[in-house]
This record gives sequence, C-alpha cells and structure tokens, in this order.
Amino acid sequence: MAATLVLAAWEPEIAPLRRLARAIDPGRLALGTVGVGPVEAAVGAAAAIAAARPARVIFVGTAGAYPRGRGTAAIRTVAVASELHLVSTAALRGDGYLPEPVVTRAATSAALAAALAGRGTQPAPLLGVACPLAVTRSATLGRQIAHATNAALENLEAFAVARAAGAAGVEAVTAVLGIANRVGPRGHQEWRAHHAAASHAACRLVWQFLRA
Repeated sequence: MAATLVLAAWEPEIAPLRRLARAIDPGRLALGTVGVGPVEAAVGAAAAIAAARPARVIFVGTAGAYPRGRGTAAIRTVAVASELHLVSTAALRGDGYLPEPVVTRAATSAALAAALAGRGTQPAPLLGVACPLAVTRSATLGRQIAHATNAALENLEAFAVARAAGAAGVEAVTAVLGIANRVGPRGHQEWRAHHAAASHAACRLVWQFLRA
C-alpha cells in the first residue's frame, strides 16, 4: 500500500520523477505507467490502483494549450487540473451524440490540486483539461473544444485515470501537466521539441509536493 500513486501515460513522462524521488520511501510513493490513449489509460490505471491501494492519485504528463489569445498557456509552464472533460469531436460537429448515461466530467480534488499548485517557485494555474480520443491538430476545432468545455488544455489520458480512481473509491485525484505545445497544425512538431522539458517541469512540481 502506498500513500501516493503517481501515474503517467508512458515512461518518458515519469522518468524525471523516478530520478528525483529515489530517496522517498516506497511505502509512501508508487510510480507507474498506464498506456497511451484513454482506453489503455483506464485499464492501466485500474490495475495500478488495485495493486497500490493508494490514498491519492496524481497523473503527470504533457498537454497542448488551446488557442485563447493572450490567455493561451505558455509552452514549458506547468498547470494543475481543476476539472476534466471527456470530449467527442463527432458530438461537437453534430455528427453524433453521447448517450445520457455517459459521464463527461470528472472533478479533481480541490484540496490536492491547490496543494500541488502552490509548491512551485511560482504558483501553477488551476485549469480545465479536455480529453478527446485523438490529438487535435486543427486550431479551429481546438477553439470549439475550448468553448464547449471552458478547458484551457488538452490531454488524452487524464480523464480516464480520474475515472478509474473514482471507481476505486480514491477521491484525492488530480493531474499535473507540463505544456508542450499549442493545439493546432504545428502541435506535433512543438510537442517533439518541448515534451522532455515539459515533462521534467511537471515532475519537478510533483516532487516538490512530495518532499514537503
């Protein structure tokens, strides 16, 4: 049993925390990866949570910033998720719909999110995160998602991890995300250039929280 379980989609996004947190007692901290994409993330998170039986779950990773003019989150900065939204772009276009029983919003733990946000040298913003099935490469679609959800960031796995935690009875859950790109046609190129630095920034904030 671990007090804190930190999960990432894939190893490069949690590797900096493995290095930083070597001295933390394994009884206090467990680290793991869940898989890329919402389906793999839900399956992987459920298994990791069942094994660790944590008191709290923190998802760490990277995110794209939706176009919001001067309010667009800056690349290589860090944000903490205030709420998470499942997004269907088919539903946004009017080409499909989600049946009413489908859960599309997951609240994060306000206390945990605030504690994490306050641990850096500068307070990290608390931002809404949209979680579609696919990475958005259209700036126009990105603006539609942001308008529909009031989210500032996009990440594929955070919603699935939060839902897995909730299903396991873990109420203390949130996500810490390093901004690696702006959502749009150049997003993948920007992500490739900045994902390592963004991952390190997110992991460092989690480490500062854990060592307090």
